[in-house]
Amino acid sequence: MTLADLENLAMGNNPTLSQAAAAVDQQRGEYRQSGLYPNPQVGYLNTTANQTAPKQSNGMFFSQEFVTAKKIPLAQAANSQEIKRLQWDQQSQRIRVLNDVKIRYYEVLGAQRQVTVNQELVRLARQHLEAAQSLFDAKTASRTDVLQASVLVETSRIRVAEATHRLEAAWEQLAAMVGVPTLPLSEVSDTGADNIPVLDLETEWQRMLNESPQLRSAQSELDHGMAVLRQARAQAKPNFTVQVVADYDRVTQSTTASTLVALPLPVFNRNQGNIDKASADIRADQADIVRSQLVLRDQLADSFRRYKTSRLQADKLKESILPAVEENLKLTMTAYKGGEISFRDVLTAQEAYAQSQIARIEAITEAHKVAVEITGMQLTGGLNPAAIGSAIQSQPGGSQRQRALLQDVQDQATKQLLPAAQIGR
Repeated sequence: MTLADLENLAMGNNPTLSQAAAAVDQQRGEYRQSGLYPNPQVGYLNTTANQTAPKQSNGMFFSQEFVTAKKIPLAQAANSQEIKRLQWDQQSQRIRVLNDVKIRYYEVLGAQRQVTVNQELVRLARQHLEAAQSLFDAKTASRTDVLQASVLVETSRIRVAEATHRLEAAWEQLAAMVGVPTLPLSEVSDTGADNIPVLDLETEWQRMLNESPQLRSAQSELDHGMAVLRQARAQAKPNFTVQVVADYDRVTQSTTASTLVALPLPVFNRNQGNIDKASADIRADQADIVRSQLVLRDQLADSFRRYKTSRLQADKLKESILPAVEENLKLTMTAYKGGEISFRDVLTAQEAYAQSQIARIEAITEAHKVAVEITGMQLTGGLNPAAIGSAIQSQPGGSQRQRALLQDVQDQATKQLLPAAQIGR
């Protein structure tokens, strides 16, 4: 499967995208409701007076509240800003899902390549076993060499199984992210997997400032706060109610009509508390925009640290370490077959070669995953609701595994793999 195939699946099946869309529709409902005028009231009157002369009258009344100070359009303006904020959150969630699909795609790809490498290591281990058995049959090697070679074959098979289990787990996580947990395990395309993108910190930072939907959402929250403040100030101006009553007296057979206008006097309650709250919310929203920028800068700095480290490791492993350990393994086997060194040196050389191969795959995988975080404006958490973002979700794999592998490579490099005289041949 290609990355595009997986992204298309995620766009159609990840439930958080439906949640984000529903949140926008809910706010649109509030926007519509806030624009509706108050309903009029109509009623029936019956008056009976038990006096010397009986009196009975029937009537109807009509009452309507009139909204002043443009409160309805102001309420709609506040809700429209909230719709914009949720739309930016919806865009953030879409990017989160795509970023997480890419990150888990590279995790699957790395696990897939590790299975291939470990299968190749099993093939090499079998060759070593054949060589040790031949030398033992020729009585130029000990039984210990054959046993060690057998152990190497079995441990290599265990590594294949471990890599396969990691691949299966990585695929399960990828399938969960695209929203199809029953998606059958498939091989993913590795076109361009070794081509780590070249990124620049300041360029990515400026792009983030200009395009980040998180920052646009924070700005919309500020605009909403300003609209709420205007609405709160308008609420201080009271609405008025007009009531018209028409009454028919059956005794006198006369009709009377009266009009009542009611207007609250804003003596005690002038909406002061809500105005103060809205003003404080604006200050909080202004501070939150600055905070969001600082958080993104902080995350970007850490991502670039991991990106540079992984890229450097991948380059050094490819350019100098891997060619050296590969040549060393060949020379070691030649020397062992010539009876010049023990099989223990072959084991050391094989381990250095294996660790270097795996470490390079880990470095490339980590570099690609961090590059996705950087170019994806630090938006991850594609299985969290849009309102939570990346707060509760962790990513598969991680740099701790990569650091452990690098340490193994360094440890192997400090060991003497061949006698000094052999290296000169």
